[in-house]
Amino acid sequence: MDSKINTFIFDCFKVICTPPFGSWYRENSSKKGFVDNNLENMFNDFDLGKMSEDDVIDYFSKYEGVNSTREKIREEIYSFLKLDNKLADMILKLKNKGFKTVLLSNSNSGFVKGKIYTTYPEFESLFNEIIISSDVGMLKPDKNIYLYALNKVNSKPEESLLIDDSKKNVDGATKLGINGFLYTDSDSFSEHLKKLGINFAES
Repeated sequence: MDSKINTFIFDCFKVICTPPFGSWYRENSSKKGFVDNNLENMFNDFDLGKMSEDDVIDYFSKYEGVNSTREKIREEIYSFLKLDNKLADMILKLKNKGFKTVLLSNSNSGFVKGKIYTTYPEFESLFNEIIISSDVGMLKPDKNIYLYALNKVNSKPEESLLIDDSKKNVDGATKLGINGFLYTDSDSFSEHLKKLGINFAES
């Protein structure tokens, strides 16, 4: 079928990039046996800009069994950051074909600009608009951050597709009439594009 979608709204972590802070936590909690029931709240504060990268590293350093310096923890966190080049290529092809591409991420602007932009200089050019939660003071699935994103690119809900690994975030978008795709990997997303009648992803 021919797609009525003209706007693709992508999540960042667990979609385009591996989540470095979450990956560090999972690896170390598994190795050292600690469990943090406050982790989601801490990450929310980070994603709203209430905590800095150094604050998170200091927070991590207090876990039982973690005896590393701040810089060693930072180095370990950074080592987990990887860009999915296959998906990045698809996004660039969508943009070059005239589709609007948006990054809508629950993340900390300082980290995105200070680390992702510098490690992957091509990252910014993938998107027509980049919206980071800490810059706007809202987190997905708050309906207002979706409406903000649509307004920034002058798109209607029914013309837009949110690509996110979180069912909660996808459900929040679909309640507003935005189409949703629960992301697992680039191959399944490529297949979804073909179902929409967009067949250039592998060209």
